[in-house]
Amino acid sequence: MRRPRPARASSLFPALLFALALLTPGDTRPNATASAPPPPPPLPLDVEVAGCGAVLADPACELPEDRTLRIWVKAPPGARIEAALDDDAAPLDGAAIQGGTLGRIEVPAPTRELSVTATLGDRRASFRLPIRPPSPDPALKEAESLRQAGKLDEAAARLTKVVSDPDPTRRAKALGKLARIDRAQGRIEEAIGRFEDSMRAHRALGRISDEFLDGFALYYTLTYHGRRLAEARRVLDRLEPLADRHPEGRVLLSYYAGLLSSETGDLRTTLRLLRASAEGAERLGLAMHRLDVLQLEADMLQILGRGAEGEARLAEVRASFPADASPCRTASMHTSVGWFALQAIARGDRSELRIEDAHAAFSRALALHQGACPDPEKLANALTNLALAELFGGDAAQAAAYLARARRERPDPDARLVVWLLDIEGRITLGRGDPARALRIYERMADIAAAGVLPASRFRAALGRAEAFEVLGRVAAAKTAYAEAEALLDDHSLLVPLGQGRETFLGRFDEGARRRVDFLLRHDPAEAAMAARRSRARSLAALRWQGRIEALGPEERARWEGAILSYRRERDALDHEARGDWKLAADALARARAARSAREAKLEAALDQALVVLGRVEVDGGAALPPVAPGELLLVYHPIRAGWAGFALTREGVTARRLPAPSASPTPEELSRLLLDPFGDALTNARRIRLAPYGELDRIDVHALPWKGAPLLARAPVAYAVDLPGRGESAPVPAVEQAAWAVVVADPRRDLPAARREAELVAGALEERGGLRVRRLWAREATLGAVREGLEAPGAVLFHYAGHGFFGGRDGWESGLPLAEGGFLSVRDVLSLPRVPAHVVLSGCDTARTAAEARAEGLGLAQAFVVVGARSVIAATRPIDDHMAQRMMAALYGSPSARGPIDAVAALRDAALAVRAEDAASDWASLRVLVP
Repeated sequence: MRRPRPARASSLFPALLFALALLTPGDTRPNATASAPPPPPPLPLDVEVAGCGAVLADPACELPEDRTLRIWVKAPPGARIEAALDDDAAPLDGAAIQGGTLGRIEVPAPTRELSVTATLGDRRASFRLPIRPPSPDPALKEAESLRQAGKLDEAAARLTKVVSDPDPTRRAKALGKLARIDRAQGRIEEAIGRFEDSMRAHRALGRISDEFLDGFALYYTLTYHGRRLAEARRVLDRLEPLADRHPEGRVLLSYYAGLLSSETGDLRTTLRLLRASAEGAERLGLAMHRLDVLQLEADMLQILGRGAEGEARLAEVRASFPADASPCRTASMHTSVGWFALQAIARGDRSELRIEDAHAAFSRALALHQGACPDPEKLANALTNLALAELFGGDAAQAAAYLARARRERPDPDARLVVWLLDIEGRITLGRGDPARALRIYERMADIAAAGVLPASRFRAALGRAEAFEVLGRVAAAKTAYAEAEALLDDHSLLVPLGQGRETFLGRFDEGARRRVDFLLRHDPAEAAMAARRSRARSLAALRWQGRIEALGPEERARWEGAILSYRRERDALDHEARGDWKLAADALARARAARSAREAKLEAALDQALVVLGRVEVDGGAALPPVAPGELLLVYHPIRAGWAGFALTREGVTARRLPAPSASPTPEELSRLLLDPFGDALTNARRIRLAPYGELDRIDVHALPWKGAPLLARAPVAYAVDLPGRGESAPVPAVEQAAWAVVVADPRRDLPAARREAELVAGALEERGGLRVRRLWAREATLGAVREGLEAPGAVLFHYAGHGFFGGRDGWESGLPLAEGGFLSVRDVLSLPRVPAHVVLSGCDTARTAAEARAEGLGLAQAFVVVGARSVIAATRPIDDHMAQRMMAALYGSPSARGPIDAVAALRDAALAVRAEDAASDWASLRVLVP
């Protein structure tokens, strides 16, 4: 119930109108317009009340039986806040929460009003809420106790009597409780009808909180007893207009809307709504609900592949979990612990959780659902979880026994449970050597998952079908099924928000790509190579939106442009504010940065919304990958079921090899034998080499591995491929036009003297030998606005940055280049650019680094430039010494390959070999060239 009341402003408004009415157009009295000073601005005051026994539309708060309320109040700093019960006022005491104060108030009889007043100088604002006494109902309370204890028939008998009571409030409450009994006894349509009736009755009676409670129960029934998601969404939509009048209801509404989004795989919306619900729960002192939200958030983190974070979040919940929690909440906690253990095992995570932990946790949940928390659906779910744990543990017979028990307990389960039962049955059946029956099981699973909007289950069903086809020897059908699984994953990945774990999310599902590449390796090596290339570049291909903008219709194009414009405006505003940070004291600086942090989160959401718009356009799954140029060798590496697959692609064809996995700490010589020796003939004949390694191999300096007595780079120029689809040839671009120019940025933070010397050298070389005009952005001149303007300019063909580089954030999302006046060119800034120069040199630490958790091609600053359109990016995969960077750049721009047409791959090779010849111990291998 947030209803700020700026009393002073509202009282002045009628008087001001009266004064204006006395003045006529011909009034010549001196200072007539100045006789009525403008009213002071309203004093902001936010008040939220929680704990009411019922929230009424009057508005009013019906007290709970313990007559205790929680109240959260936020006013400007320095304001005096008082809370009053009728005329008894006192300063509000409580805990500081989210910039406000959360207090507890015991309301004695016969209080009729709760009020809050904030005063700051001559400004004042107030909030008032009428209070109603508690209205306990022993009969309804007894019936609810019986229902909770599983004595459904006895509870229904008592409620049936109340339904005929003349009091409409008692009748409406009894209807909602009878609906819950109908649901527990499997009478779903009767339950839905009764919930609808009770909600209409509560609305007519103005009992907002009761309508919310029955609405959430109806939502649950529609979602988990029939997958009627559109109807469930309409129920929540009906409650939305009342949410501002019921703070607790608003918190729960965000939670249930987040649950609904998670059911459809929309992790972007789910995370946003869960954050809102958790913040609201903290603000209102809803401790148990906050634990529920954190528990669900832990599950979402696990889905995103962020297992360690999820485990930490779950540990936080367990540490705060009350010993006297209800049996049903306790069972839910045990289920989460079991699931975390299973997923950690499935992904091969380093986790303290083991299969024994999963089995023990699921067994505890089963015991509770058989006793203190009776629920047939959850009982069947606990048995299904135990079946899965046994399957993971290698006991297929015991898994089958639990599966049979689950089906006996719930012969007509919800679609979510059905697909898991079928998945387990399919795995057992395949293991028993009956692929034909397994195929029928997975085809039924696919149909149910599609009808029930279960994207992850559709993916698992497609993989199951593919494996069954593979065992049956139906090669063409297996190819189609594997391709279907990969296409489903492409679509599903777009629902993961930027910077929230897209790379680890895709890594969690890389089993499909491993199986597909392994299968194709036996039947079609060329197609296997293409599958491996698309798999490793999937995450970044989804970000390459420039080529998809033209496919947007007028309305979506306007939405895209609006989202980008919103991002750019707010980004500029934040950058402008940061310029004054140096003037602030430490405490003021901390407050300013904290305030900007919330705005930066909205900034990220604006760019993410732009991606949502483009996600409606088909992803580049069918677009051609960059072809192999004449004389070029493309080496591709991808994990398979056991070990790795290696591919050597030339214009003449594809050579494929199965490779063993490297040891835990491989030497350069071992890696050379593993990765290079199997393709010795192709390497001998290559005039240029392009590398496309996967995940952990991408973090190896393959170009520096020894081969025939020298680094691979000595054999031929080497580039690392991002492998984005639809980008055409990777050969050097033609010579620059006479009007072309370069942008050179030097030491924006003014603490790297060698970077300034480097930039002077670079600028001179570009003007003298490269034939380019140079725009110098030295030190203070290198602001975000100036750098962005230079990057976007149509005539710019080269961008050189000499300064610090920074890698950070999930998915590398917070990586960037520090600029002047506190500015920062981030990955998201680069991705928002309409164009960038064809060639980019980032002479700073970690500018090509990607997250260690990324299992495929990861996102860093250099990769972002390639995604946006750069044809080559020279950058460092790790910290780089200031003086070594200067030496490398001097050699780079002094290379014969730096004259005429820009050939970054050949130029970096010349520079690296020259520096190595001078100082073999230097870290010359830290720089690499990335190409599309």
